[in-house]
Amino acid sequence: MKDRETINLNHLRYFYEVAKAGNMRRAATRIGISQPALSKQIQALEDSLGLQLFYRTPQGLRPTADGDLTASYCERLFGHLRDLESAFEQRRKGSAGRLTIGAVHSIATHILPDYLRRFRDTNDAVRLRIIPARSRGVLKALAEHRIDIGLIAEEPPSLGFVWRAFMVTPLVVVTAVDHRFAKLTADGTPMPMRELHQADMVAFDPPAATRRTVASYLARHAIEPRVTADCLSIESISEYVVKGLGFAILPSHTIEIDVAHGRLKVIPVEGWSLERQLYLVHLAGPPLAPAVAQFAALFPST
Repeated sequence: MKDRETINLNHLRYFYEVAKAGNMRRAATRIGISQPALSKQIQALEDSLGLQLFYRTPQGLRPTADGDLTASYCERLFGHLRDLESAFEQRRKGSAGRLTIGAVHSIATHILPDYLRRFRDTNDAVRLRIIPARSRGVLKALAEHRIDIGLIAEEPPSLGFVWRAFMVTPLVVVTAVDHRFAKLTADGTPMPMRELHQADMVAFDPPAATRRTVASYLARHAIEPRVTADCLSIESISEYVVKGLGFAILPSHTIEIDVAHGRLKVIPVEGWSLERQLYLVHLAGPPLAPAVAQFAALFPST
């Protein structure tokens, strides 16, 4: 690099937009400049760094290894800038500002809406942004200052984070109403847990915290189902179960409507006792902004 003190912040912002868009034309439209002008800005950054940041593929631009490294630093840099902008806005407008929440998909869909309604009752000037992600993705976004607070389904590491459990949700066995498990327990008698062994199962995909919780519980009971499908969301799992692809193990509060409408059935199982704790988490410092602290105060400790 020619001069370590002359990295152009605008060049970095342009690079970051291209890296996110994966396409020069889309990034230029988003920024509001011409594509040739944007290309020149990226070339100027590469020249100043002495590094190639992108390579072309049939699917569009992809960051090189150096580009990935640059993008990771840009995430943090512009996250800090957004924090600074938010702090200025809160100074100017008191309780106004923004609140960016990262939450696992099931919390964002089934639990968060009630908390947001309560928060908006007294903070209607605050702009809300919800970012669904895996638990580990939420923690990564916190560490990079891309979100203000997180709601996750596994206990975070203590280093750098402050967290507390706010809810315990049962995980239950569910099937389609015509599944053999449903017929086996039609009179309300719990079935032996061994019936789950080698039975077809629809599960969360392996990175999901709930998948790890369920797998650990089943392994302790020497139960190994045949996973017929890995799914990203509870909604997908529920639909696959309704269509007869297998049983599933889901948080009870997420399938109440499907059970009430006769699409799914909760299966009683002998000795079944599985729960999932949900956690509120934020960075250990600096102090929470007023809007973030007010949102956090809505959540109880369990």
